[in-house]
Amino acid sequence: MQVRIEILKEGDSVFAVWESHVAVKKATGEVEIFQYGLDEEGLPRLSANTILITHGNGSISAKAGSSDKDDYIEVTTF
Repeated sequence: MQVRIEILKEGDSVFAVWESHVAVKKATGEVEIFQYGLDEEGLPRLSANTILITHGNGSISAKAGSSDKDDYIEVTTF
């Protein structure tokens, strides 16, 4: 079986691949880590959750939901 993961945008490149993860280096220099796997039916799935490594001052934040809806939340630590 060949699994095709279409996540690259113009200027992106694959930085690393290991176990069930793909790290993509973006044109901006940021790196986004995606997780993939097979679901209970054996179908390939890409997780909706990613890790974005970007420029900053050492803080970590997590966002969930849609910013235009009531279910949006953002948590930041320093």
